[in-house]
Amino acid sequence: SGGDIYPHAGMQELLDHCERERLAFWEVVQRCEGDGIDAFLAGIWSAMKKAVAAGLDAEGRLPGHLKVPRKASAYYARARGAAGHFGETALLFAYALAVSEENAAGGAVVTAPTCGACGVLPAVLLFLQRQSQLPERKIVRALATAGLVGNLVKRNASISGAEVGCQGEVGTACAMAAAAAAQLLGGSVRQI
Repeated sequence: SGGDIYPHAGMQELLDHCERERLAFWEVVQRCEGDGIDAFLAGIWSAMKKAVAAGLDAEGRLPGHLKVPRKASAYYARARGAAGHFGETALLFAYALAVSEENAAGGAVVTAPTCGACGVLPAVLLFLQRQSQLPERKIVRALATAGLVGNLVKRNASISGAEVGCQGEVGTACAMAAAAAAQLLGGSVRQI
């Protein structure tokens, strides 16, 4: 979906609307997108989880003349054996690397917002879902919020690394993931 169906030109306008109407960001998405958005986002979430799983399972070298070895599976094995902050950080990294390696290998990934930054959002969502045992519907709602943030960036700036450098891709992915995480952890629309 494009910016045309979202009437809010920027974050302040969106915040004002949400506070005035007492809506969460994901509810704005549902109203603007209409019926079927939850099923669509559930499919996106399924594709993201499959990319993580495939990347964690794959070993060997990535295709191409550089013969770069895959590392996600090894990081994942070490992360599961580590405790505390290091184990959690390593697990999050393994998820993100798994998706990035799937992208590099030509596997199916979700552009969130681009192929170059495709590991950030699924890693954060999967980590939080497993850590807090969150139901699928909460993840779908968090995806809606993440998409709304990504749409604002695309509308007002750029998500293209070719245009604005890697911060256009990875920075947007981080903003999307931060918004989704803040929502999953109970944040208000202003905190998100």
